[in-house]
Amino acid sequence: MPHTTFIDATSSRLIGFDHVLAQLQPLSPYGRAAKQAMRPFLPGEEAALAALFDRQEQLLAACCSHPDICASLQHQLAQLPDWRDACVRLQAGAILTDTDLLALKQLLYWHAGIKRDLEKLSLAVDPALMSDYQSLQAYLDPDASGSPSFYLSDTFSPPLAEKRAQLRQVRRALQKLVQQQEQAITALTGQRFLLSGEIRIPKTAADLQERLAQLPPGTLVVSRTTYTDTYYRRQPTEQEQALASEIEALRTAVRIEEERVRQQLSAGILSKGNGLPDLFQALGQLDLLLARVRLSQSLNAIRPRVLPQSSLAIEFTDARHPVVAAELAEQGASFQPISWRGEAGAAVLTGANMGGKTVCLRLVGLLVAMAQHGLMVPAKSLSLTLFRGLRFISTAYSADTPGLSRFGSEVAALREILPLTLEPYLLLYDEIASGTNPVEGAALAQAIVECTADQPSLNLFATHHASLAQIPGVDHWQVIGLSQTDPDALTRAFAAGTVHWADLQRLMDYRLQPMPPGQALPQEALGIARLLGLPAPLIDRAVEIVSKHERA
Repeated sequence: MPHTTFIDATSSRLIGFDHVLAQLQPLSPYGRAAKQAMRPFLPGEEAALAALFDRQEQLLAACCSHPDICASLQHQLAQLPDWRDACVRLQAGAILTDTDLLALKQLLYWHAGIKRDLEKLSLAVDPALMSDYQSLQAYLDPDASGSPSFYLSDTFSPPLAEKRAQLRQVRRALQKLVQQQEQAITALTGQRFLLSGEIRIPKTAADLQERLAQLPPGTLVVSRTTYTDTYYRRQPTEQEQALASEIEALRTAVRIEEERVRQQLSAGILSKGNGLPDLFQALGQLDLLLARVRLSQSLNAIRPRVLPQSSLAIEFTDARHPVVAAELAEQGASFQPISWRGEAGAAVLTGANMGGKTVCLRLVGLLVAMAQHGLMVPAKSLSLTLFRGLRFISTAYSADTPGLSRFGSEVAALREILPLTLEPYLLLYDEIASGTNPVEGAALAQAIVECTADQPSLNLFATHHASLAQIPGVDHWQVIGLSQTDPDALTRAFAAGTVHWADLQRLMDYRLQPMPPGQALPQEALGIARLLGLPAPLIDRAVEIVSKHERA
């Protein structure tokens, strides 16, 4: 789960971090618990994060060099039973059940295999993973079977073996006596006993009724009748009853002795297995580390470079958003890698509708969230200082503020976010103040950009407001979009039917380019409107209005 102080649930969902975390899939209960406990690395923890990436790179190299051993490791991790609850109960003084003992024996069996594989890989791992539990394994396997199965065998206790032997002997004697009684009745009547323990006598068979009368009184009793038959059940003899009582007494004695053995085993395990909680933790971290490696392989990801903590900075080249890339792949398109750099203060991102500004914001947030959670990132390179947290501010917040207008929900979100600008946060603003009067909205957005321009946070604004791109000291980045496409040729292609609406996404250039101070915003909206077939006089009038506004 995302660390809610570092990133809130809404931001995690909007940037796609939830989706990435869902692809991080440990195989064991210990690994899944380690994933749940994941937290981001914050400023001051650069060395710990670097050490984690070191371990990932080492394990990734080992998996590439010895894929069979790594496959064996993953198979064995997937077999591990969850013994954490049993361990807690044991430490609280409970007596372990046979199911607990079986699970522990299986845990130790698979851990031994994991330990052997790690020795082959020669990796530096948590010492708890290399702990020797052979004495505990032998303690649970007195017959030296080497099997992961468990049975409370006679070898654990000579008195138990003796009582079980007596029980088997008396059961055989009772079974033999029962067979003799049933065979005598069958010989007399010619009728075999059913699986239900009954014998069936047809009501029309008078001779059989006469034969039954020859049996000692009380030997058979009527159990049920039907229209055609009478069913009888044999009553046990006094000797059988005596043997049955002896069996019940022996069964009680066996249960008492078995419970004594379990109590003895529990005490021994408590003494010999005091390192088990550390083993659970180490197994979880190993499993999670392997899950990180598998995720990095699936994303073709690289190790980010963590910069020393000074002023905030981030720079990446040829980065890909895996969620968006997957959506495009389903449409037969590919994600155009994006590069960007930013520092503490404010930066503005402009471009046409459909130009990919929101995707860029999501990508910046996702790269930071992944890197600070110790995940390799889908990019050619990434360098960053560690942020205290990140937020994605969007009109999507309206879903969390019922009863407010779009603009009202934006203001509510900004009220919560603006105090964070005073700290080393990454704050991503998607079209803020766009849900109200354009003049007032642009003024409010400009005021926020100016307010954050000299703060220790890194604030990136995606906007259509032209005034935001003119603020001194604020970097301006533009999505290239259709600006490098010949508009006349594109218009002719649309008119001829060789280019369609669905092709616009393919023709868009989603790369970012730094813009010089004072550069006007691209007028791509009217061009797209013209391409999509709005009447030419309408578009021409709109162009005229824009020109007058710019001259004014």
